[in-house]
Amino acid sequence: MITLLNAAPDTGNQGVSALCHSTVAGLSCRGASAITVADHGRGLRQADWGYATVNLVGLTHNRRFWRGDNLRAAHAWARAGGGLNAPARTVASSRAVLDISGGDSFTDVYGPKRFRAMILTKRLALDAGVPLILLPQKLGPFSNPAFKSEAVAVLRAASAVWVRDAPSYDFLRDALGDGFDPERHRLGVDVAVALPSVRPSGLETLAESWLDSSRAFPLAGLNVSGLLCNDRETASRRFGLKDFHTDQADALAQALLRVHPGLRLLLVPHVHRPGGDAESDLDAARALKTRLGALGADRVLVLEEHLNPMELKWVLSRLDWFAGARMHATIGAFSSGVPTLGLGYTDKAQGVFDECGIGGEVVDLRTSDARQVAERAAASFSSRAALKHDLAGRIEGVKARASREMSVIARQAGIAC
Repeated sequence: MITLLNAAPDTGNQGVSALCHSTVAGLSCRGASAITVADHGRGLRQADWGYATVNLVGLTHNRRFWRGDNLRAAHAWARAGGGLNAPARTVASSRAVLDISGGDSFTDVYGPKRFRAMILTKRLALDAGVPLILLPQKLGPFSNPAFKSEAVAVLRAASAVWVRDAPSYDFLRDALGDGFDPERHRLGVDVAVALPSVRPSGLETLAESWLDSSRAFPLAGLNVSGLLCNDRETASRRFGLKDFHTDQADALAQALLRVHPGLRLLLVPHVHRPGGDAESDLDAARALKTRLGALGADRVLVLEEHLNPMELKWVLSRLDWFAGARMHATIGAFSSGVPTLGLGYTDKAQGVFDECGIGGEVVDLRTSDARQVAERAAASFSSRAALKHDLAGRIEGVKARASREMSVIARQAGIAC
């Protein structure tokens, strides 16, 4: 059995879910018949995901120490061999544990609680004596020397470590020193470039007509990040944005609508949270549509359906051009051959785009004001034909690389493929 940690499919963040489904699909088609995924449910369960049947086990970093899904309790049980604790027993009986840290959470920038969760999940495997493989992810930064020391100890103990960008690879090489082994410590592409796509059922009629390949107008897509928009003052301070992202998004959308009189704009949420939640992309998209007013009348549509990442990738594949701050929304688009502009608010987007050979298609929201973002988007949209041609020459190679890397990961996990 293989166990996958820190890729829970039930967070509402479809980027994390994309990592989960890409990994499970990749391992399943390479012969893995028993895969367990840690989520936020309770106990052991089973789920049919269409392409594979998976086991689910609850594992949550909460204060309810008496519950079996509590991460600290599971860690204590794992050190004792698993016992009656479901997640500890699952890990202890695994051939290997794969951990992807939500893609970008093996760092202390999100605070001590999340860092502690990242350490404890990895210690679940290491302290149970089970091989730990870190899947392609971003490492660091670490501002706390004690936290960095803990993280490096985990990196040293892991059976294999994959990173998804050159800065993380440099960090890994420097941190491990003489312990760095190019056979065990590798630079890869984000696993989500290989995410399958599935046509969604039950799309709203207007959305269906806009996404039809026979449409008579260009269709651009935009992901409006709730993280950056719903509490714009906090986001601006936290990430050091040049302008409020609401202003950047407004200017971008207005520029697109003006650069081509027939253009229509689909707003694509990628993080689904309840209304009023600070991270809800749907709230942010609805607010942008309202602010556009008459300019967006009959030309701007919010994708209201809560689609899973494979369904969202199908939607993204139907666009003529896309831009977004949610990185895995942009991966879903460019891996489908759609010209894509990444709106970077940290270094992670630049690193992933660089590794896929399209590093020039990122605009840094920390150094570009609203006017500059709008100008860059309008120029990118106007160059979409050339960008599409360039992508066509790259993307199959990127996908082939992702496939080769997943095969190596499968073998590292003891799967004969």
